[in-house]
Amino acid sequence: MKLRRLITTTLFVVAGIASTIVVGVFWLLHTPTPAPEARLAPAVAALNAPAGGQPRIADAAKLLDWAGSTSPLALVHTVTDQLPNGLALSMVPFLVDWDASTLDGSAPFVLVRNVNAGGNPIAGDNLLATAKVPLDGVDQLQWCLTPTRKPNGKDSFMGHAMLRFVFTPSKRPQVLDQQGAPLTRARPIDDLMLSWEAWRPPLTRYDGLKGLDPASYALTARAYSGRQRFLTDVVRGNPWKCWPVRLPAFDDAAAEALVTALLIGDAQARHFLQTMVDDGSLQLQDADALKEIPEPELERAAAVFSVANLPKDPLTALVGKTALSYQLLERSCITESLTVVQLALQRIHARYDLGPAPRMAIVPTSLPKWLNDLATADTGTLLSHIPGALVYVALNPHVIPSRSYEILSNADLLVPGPDGPLMYYYDKSTGTPYGDISDNLM
Repeated sequence: MKLRRLITTTLFVVAGIASTIVVGVFWLLHTPTPAPEARLAPAVAALNAPAGGQPRIADAAKLLDWAGSTSPLALVHTVTDQLPNGLALSMVPFLVDWDASTLDGSAPFVLVRNVNAGGNPIAGDNLLATAKVPLDGVDQLQWCLTPTRKPNGKDSFMGHAMLRFVFTPSKRPQVLDQQGAPLTRARPIDDLMLSWEAWRPPLTRYDGLKGLDPASYALTARAYSGRQRFLTDVVRGNPWKCWPVRLPAFDDAAAEALVTALLIGDAQARHFLQTMVDDGSLQLQDADALKEIPEPELERAAAVFSVANLPKDPLTALVGKTALSYQLLERSCITESLTVVQLALQRIHARYDLGPAPRMAIVPTSLPKWLNDLATADTGTLLSHIPGALVYVALNPHVIPSRSYEILSNADLLVPGPDGPLMYYYDKSTGTPYGDISDNLM
């Protein structure tokens, strides 16, 4: 009898916690942020004029010239600039110029295009540049979560995951100009952030429930300089939590993780862009404008974005067989970033004959069908799914972003600290990764 009472009590506690989580997620996704009662000052007219929000569709020929140049460099506006299929130009994935890169030798490097290396996130300006990234300068890999900050100033259980590659001071990535030389007076990049995101049109907020439906968003792998990404998150009010990943003790282990991430993201981008070029349409977006591109331009696009430009690596063939859409539990910021770590470990273990690599439980073994149904469910149908949601969250707590780092921890892949895994916490008040903000302001 006592055992039965204990089991019943435990189940009620688990169900209560899970129900709180589910209700909280539903509230967070469907409750709009309240507008302030009054503005302290009028908005800048130049940025809020009606014409300021009109779409600027990238001309196909100019877009191809930009993508096909030696060292693309462009300042884009997040609110207005979009591709012919309607997706935001500022969210274009990174691409790697593998032919101009050197993966071996005494000074290996990769040329990474479309790195968000500057701009003003408040005004919506992003500088997309090419960076020369020295592979022998990668010092550390960190798995980072930027949790959403609640109105009361505390971190919520929701958030966005990224990979952070930290470089030694003497060998840092350089931002290049359009001729391929170091951009004048541009500071080297201290850390490179790689982020898998739901690619959507400008002025389209991310919706978590829609993210359960793989037909809602495309998947894009974006690259940022750490300073620029941290600035963007600080403007949102979100901090960083970064856990150093424990890789095998080889000098090139972190570099192998970076190459793995670049191979995966670049292959995803090229397969997606080639699909857009090949059939003139996209499953995820209305692409009627693409059908008006002349045949010679389509042929040139096929050459620029061709998957034939990918290195002959098993990973590129593997990525070509995967879906190219975003899905909250299977292909999201968390699952994609953890998959990079998993595949990097497998490659390192194979190279140095270390035996089987540690395995992470990245995605639950079976995803119930109703998870996809939630994306289009009405209120009545949604309520019918809640009992299943309670059990699912209780059995799979790592699907909650704030606890996803435990997937790494359970595989013994995090650096130990005094009170559990070592974690660096950064925000605008307690300290940034780049020093105190007041030291950089005049």
